[in-house]
Amino acid sequence: MNAFEILAISQDLSSLTYFIGALIMALPLPVYGLKRWGPRMIVDGIYASILVNLYESFLTLMENLGNMLGVNWAYYMNWIYQLLLGELEVYTTIKTIYSVAISAPYSGFNPFLATIGLLLSMISGFMSVTGTIIVISQLILNYSGLIISLGILLMSLPFRIGRSIGGSMIAFGIVFYLGLPLLPNFLSSFGVNILQQGFSQSELNSISGLATIVIPAYIEGTVLMPLAYIGILTSITLGLGSAISGSYSRLPIPVDFL
Repeated sequence: MNAFEILAISQDLSSLTYFIGALIMALPLPVYGLKRWGPRMIVDGIYASILVNLYESFLTLMENLGNMLGVNWAYYMNWIYQLLLGELEVYTTIKTIYSVAISAPYSGFNPFLATIGLLLSMISGFMSVTGTIIVISQLILNYSGLIISLGILLMSLPFRIGRSIGGSMIAFGIVFYLGLPLLPNFLSSFGVNILQQGFSQSELNSISGLATIVIPAYIEGTVLMPLAYIGILTSITLGLGSAISGSYSRLPIPVDFL
């Protein structure tokens, strides 16, 4: 099912919502708890129909804003895969050092083994965070239009069943499509873009260099600052989602697992 098929269903649901509201208004029952839904659903039906017709305008707006902001998805995806490759190279280096250390005589008494094992665990964590961001990026790049159309579909449901999550999905598709590719620029502005930091071979091949220079740089450039940036995008998404839905909103995906 593509986005336009979903929009066709959304249009039908918005009409259904409108007519249910009109029917409630026409009921000869002076029950306030029921009657108050009449005008709400009429307005909701009209609003959802407007959103359906604005779908292509959303996509055009995203493209225009992206051009203004300098959004370049091809560059961004290449950058983040290069970042993952750099993490893998550091992991391989540490793994090699660990293999040499553990094969040495009396390795059981080597005080550096625990440190090397800790560094391996940290790099594995960095790669997990980067891999998760890659998954989210691929989702947004390939399905942002579908996510927005699903949000409109949820907004069209009667009795505001999916209004909150629907507004969030629309905002999520827009904000993350525009915001994620700007992550390298954000990191560069703070001087923590790992791909712009050259590490010497002596730093990469020594425990002291890894522990005091390389790993701290990766903590800042691949975990702390990227998560802070995603937190900013999340806040913008929640605000825009609340504005679209007119109620409390939440992200359609959990971000606390990062």
